Amino acid sequence: MAKLVHRNAAPGCPRCWMPMQPSALSALGDVHCGNCDLDFEATVFSPPVRPAPRQVDLTQGQVQCARHARNAAVASCERCGAFMCGLCKVDTEGKSLCAACFERLRTSGELESTTTRFRSLRTLGLHLGILGVPLMVMGPLIGPASIIVTIRGMRQSKRDGTSGETVGAVAALILGTISTVGGLFFWASTAGSFRK
Repeated sequence: MAKLVHRNAAPGCPRCWMPMQPSALSALGDVHCGNCDLDFEATVFSPPVRPAPRQVDLTQGQVQCARHARNAAVASCERCGAFMCGLCKVDTEGKSLCAACFERLRTSGELESTTTRFRSLRTLGLHLGILGVPLMVMGPLIGPASIIVTIRGMRQSKRDGTSGETVGAVAALILGTISTVGGLFFWASTAGSFRK
């Protein structure tokens, strides 16, 4: 098993993590751990030094991006005025915004185009069906509502091209039917007991 060891780090045995002597790691090849008697390969390496970023010479009249000093600005943010390169510029709702302002406006809900509104009618139908079973008194109202909403949800999925969960839709229809029939039976038996 080969192990790479950074020259400036405190290397250790891969089995017992006992710190190794730098003299044992100075040469390439096999290393022996005196603590646990493990023989392993270790290679000493020095990572390459990353060169400092160089400034890009901007032509006359060009300004550098506020976030990317090596890129020329193509616009300024309409909210904060920061200069932006093509990577930072976000065009939405007729405005050019920097990434930070876009995120602030999106989080606060001020950008209408970024708000997500989706109502799953099938899920609502399933919840109504589940609610209608224990509340048989309201079954004649909740049951049909569950069935209607579930059917609309199935049409919504078909129209939007999203594959829906048919098991949930079938369960919602069954629970809506049980709720409706059970509620009608409850009211019929209650009315029958008053007639006697």
